Amino acid sequence: MSALLLLFLAACGEPTPPPPPAPTATAPALAPKAAAPAQGPWNLASVAQLEPVLPTREGRTPKPIPPDPAYAAADALLAEIVNRYGGDPENPWAVAHGLLAQGPDFKLTNGEPGVEYLFATYAEELPAGGGAFVRFPTQKGKKRIEPHSALMLKNFAEIGVRPDRKVTVNGRPHTVADLYRGVLLSSWLDPARNHASFDSPNDVPWALQALATWAPEGPLRWTSTDGTEMDLDNLATFTVTVLVQETAFLQQAAAAGADFEKKGQGIFSYTCGGAHILQGASYAVARGRSTAKAKEAVLAQIPLWFYRLPKELTLYDQAMKQAPEHEVRLLVQRLKFAGHFLESMEKMAALGLFTPTDEQQKMLIGAAQQIALTTQALQAAGVFQNMETLRTQDEQLYLDVVGDAAHALRGLRLATGAGTLAW
Repeated sequence: MSALLLLFLAACGEPTPPPPPAPTATAPALAPKAAAPAQGPWNLASVAQLEPVLPTREGRTPKPIPPDPAYAAADALLAEIVNRYGGDPENPWAVAHGLLAQGPDFKLTNGEPGVEYLFATYAEELPAGGGAFVRFPTQKGKKRIEPHSALMLKNFAEIGVRPDRKVTVNGRPHTVADLYRGVLLSSWLDPARNHASFDSPNDVPWALQALATWAPEGPLRWTSTDGTEMDLDNLATFTVTVLVQETAFLQQAAAAGADFEKKGQGIFSYTCGGAHILQGASYAVARGRSTAKAKEAVLAQIPLWFYRLPKELTLYDQAMKQAPEHEVRLLVQRLKFAGHFLESMEKMAALGLFTPTDEQQKMLIGAAQQIALTTQALQAAGVFQNMETLRTQDEQLYLDVVGDAAHALRGLRLATGAGTLAW
């Protein structure tokens, strides 16, 4: 088996991505902007007074793709997987994806509302806060809960869950805003000292998006529970700088009109090919965080992803011809890429960062068609009908199917104009 095929078969599974090496964020063009009058900094003693602000804008694609029966059929199949397996009360990571795809009122297979169930069953009170603030742990025992820092809060904020929504944690009343405060206090990053609450730069984007989406107007600065002084704009600048550094080799290939290989290098070592770091950075700059230079750098990622689309689909075609016995695994990876591409580009369009050109719109339609075709192929291969068997044979592949179905469904609905995002 070739090295290229092995890399495809080991492609990132969202729950447990391999942490990439931490790059240094030193690009002078993306240096943090000058300090503005402080609001805060918030700390353990004062953060109870911080009120998260619900976004007033409902983002929707400016150019919906035309309806197609194939999209409706794919939507139905993907929604069935999301509802059944994303609604599993024993799999909180999957529930987070069910909420992302189906919205704040998503209910689990046990009939419980997803948001309230997650807090009551899996959240914990932040010990340093004397029980006043909330967070989700990475896992409990062997059960994955939040393998990416602030995954839950990021999804809640994006789909329009209200900060004042009442929840219960450890049998005591809280609001979702207590999770925002807890995430703020437990997030820190000092690149100069290589000191962070995050596992790696790959772990930052979910927290960045979550904090940016509900941030009050003006600077957001805080002192974390370990004493690190933090600034949300600086966190955004760091993330954009990492994104620029890790995609530099692709930018060079695109400029030369060249092909590329996927060897786990650069952005390919990030969760879902870097889709999540792009999304986190996009939310931050759309919300006015970081600098004008950073926004330009994020906008430069848009043509890069359109350059990637046909190249990477071709690589998957080649891999399936080379090893047809691995067709199912490669189809899942194809769904991952096409779904995350469509989701990311349509989110950026809905955030007002760009309006697709005619050529880009054709490629967005092509990505939607790829989702429909791949969904149909997985159904024909019996994957959706035999999910429990798949889980016993290959849990990571099972999790990929559940998570990638949610992202593909989210992408389709954003592209057709049926989906929105709060920002």
